Formats: sequence, structure tokens, C-alpha cells
Amino acid sequence: MAAFNKIVLILIILALTGQASAFGDQTANETSPDRVVAEPTSATETEAEPPLPADEEKAKKPKKTKDPNRGRFLPIPIFITEPAIGEGLGLALAYFHRPKDNLESRSLASPDSIGDASREQAPPPTVTGVFAAYTSNKTTVAGIGHMNSFRDDHIRFSGVVGYADVNSTFYVLDQPLKFNLEGTLVFQDTRFRFGDSKWFWGIGLSYLDASSAFQVELPEDVPIDLFRNDLRNIGLSAELAWDTRDNTSMPNHGQFFELTAWRYDEAIGGDFDYWNTKLKLLSFHRLHEKFVLGLRLDISTISGDVPFFAIPYVSLRGIPALRYQGNRVGVAEIEGRYNISPKLAVIGFGGVGSVSSYLDFLKTEQNIYAYGLGGRYRVFEAQNVWVGLDIARGPEDTYWYIQVGHAW
Repeated sequence: MAAFNKIVLILIILALTGQASAFGDQTANETSPDRVVAEPTSATETEAEPPLPADEEKAKKPKKTKDPNRGRFLPIPIFITEPAIGEGLGLALAYFHRPKDNLESRSLASPDSIGDASREQAPPPTVTGVFAAYTSNKTTVAGIGHMNSFRDDHIRFSGVVGYADVNSTFYVLDQPLKFNLEGTLVFQDTRFRFGDSKWFWGIGLSYLDASSAFQVELPEDVPIDLFRNDLRNIGLSAELAWDTRDNTSMPNHGQFFELTAWRYDEAIGGDFDYWNTKLKLLSFHRLHEKFVLGLRLDISTISGDVPFFAIPYVSLRGIPALRYQGNRVGVAEIEGRYNISPKLAVIGFGGVGSVSSYLDFLKTEQNIYAYGLGGRYRVFEAQNVWVGLDIARGPEDTYWYIQVGHAW
């Protein structure tokens, strides 16, 4: 997906599901305090007992038990730590609908389970939410979203409608150029399970109507068509995914595969004609009772007439979004996690990226790498929800990130 879309969706996903498991199972019923009542010793004593006043009789009745599966509202704070748009805060109001199966033991899925949870996991919760956020570089986003599952989790749907006023940086020959991109975004993703397997196929829609502006004049050798002031970018996608991970919040073993092809075209109302293809591979291995090794490979390519914000970029902790772009981008990353206790873990990670481009102004002479350390704490054991902090160093600077679930 385009970089602008991804920035907005990061905020949307955090708003709707970043802390969704705060509800937990909530299976405890509300009942009245325990009371000790003397039992009558004979029928005579029973008959002789005077009737209770109406107020006392009412007090003896137990309180009505609340349905643990009822729909609930939850205000969710949003913490933003993406270097490309600055640090910021936001707030979402999410409504978690009543579970369709009415199972009290059902647990909520993790943030990543919107589109790629395995069959053993609970289906993603049905959530409707509104959100707004603001960052230190005056980036603003707001919108509404909904996600749902149907037919015993054989169909999964997620969709958002949002407004974003994004201030970020585009790099030309390693020189930063500040830009603004303001507009409305519509995004939807629908996935269908193959039988009862771990395979999904899906279709998606992305619609962006926006205007862009740079704070300085662009160099003469930069293609002007990539930087239109007013633009409309509309695309359709086909997706194939496979997942055997034991969970998506903090996997211990299993693999994940996803292949997505996006087609943006003037024939469906856009201003650009191009393909964007992405391949994602994740693999997790428990090498010791307390140590888990994770491996990641991401490849993204484009071809055709593409806007500047949709050019693929290296996505690694320690490197801002849009910093290193090209028509072919690859990322390889390794992460080791040591579980100090069932609730506490420390991690170390490192990765490299590569870019190649037929656009000379995107070429870089820098080595692309990043590494860092982090910690995780399991805040909700029943739902396996982890939060934590990562500190990462890239080629140019050090950044920190608040994480909910796994970083990948």
C-alpha cells in the first residue's frame, strides 16, 4: 500500500485494536455479597416468623447478573512514535459488539489478527470505532472504522474512512525535502478462508483523494508527474495468505506467508497507472524453553506511473518511513526474544535493507541497516497481549517505539 495510506492505517489499526484486549474475557459475574441466613428449625418457627418489610425483602434479592458478552464501549489512548511524522497522542472510542457465538471463554485477537490470524486463534472481534490523533510535526488524522467476521470466521472484513493532514519528509539524493499531503482515504480488505485450512484469499480497495505541496522547489531532474498537486489514487488488490503461527501477538513458533498485488489504474477513476506487488515471509522457532528466534523477509516492487508517496520504502525500526525508497525494496531482519518470566521478556533485533531504482534521484550511497534492544510485558495473560518499548539505531539516528504486540 502507498506510504501515505500505511501511515494513516497504522493510526487506524492502533485506534481500533491496539489495546482491544483490555476487555479480556470478563467472565466474572456481578453478584450480591455473601449472606448468612439462619435456617428455621421447625415448621412452627417458620409459620411464626413475621413477614419482612418490603425494603428488606427487596434487599435480600440478588442483583441481576450482567451478561459478560454484552457490547461495550472502550476509550483507547493512541501513542504515536513514528519518526516520519513525529511523536503524538490520540484517542479512539471503540464499540466492541456482542460476540456472535456467545462463548464466555472467547478471547479477543491481537492487533495483527485483523487479516492474518491462524485457525487456532479466536476470530477478530467485531469492532466499530472513531478516532483522532495529532503529532509534534502537526500531522492530524481522524476517521471511523469497522471490522467483522462472518460464517464462523471464514470471511473477514475490515474497512476505514479517514481524513489525514500529513507532514513528512521525502528524500532526493539523500537530501530531505519537507512535504504536506492532505486528503481523504477509503480502505477495505475482505478475506475468505479456503475451507477449514490456514489459507486465505482476499480482495481489497484503496481510494485516496488528496493534494500535496513541498516547502521548497523540486530539483529540475525530478519527474514532475510524480509530484502532482491534486491527485486521486485508486487501486484494487488480490491477496493470498497462509499462517501457522501459534498466535499473532507474540509468536513462539510457526510461519506466515502473504502475497499481495495492487493495481492502480485510470480506468477505475485514478490519476496513475502502476502495479505494486508485495511478498512477506515470517518464521518463528523456539530454540530453547525461554528463547525464540524470529526471521523476516519483505520484498516490494512497483512498475508504471507511480506517485512519490507510493514508492516502496525500507521498513525497519530505527529508520523513518519514506527514508530509503526505490522501485524494488527488500528487507531482512532477525529478532531474538528471551522470556525472563511468563510476563516479562527482553529482545534484540537487527536488520538490513536494499533499494534499487530506475529513478536516479532516489539512489543512496548509504548502507541501510538498523539494530536495537527492547522489552515486553504481558499486560493481559488470558489474551496474550504484550506491550513494550524498543530503542533502535539506524544509519543516521536513534529512535524509540511503543509497541503493542509483535513489531512485525
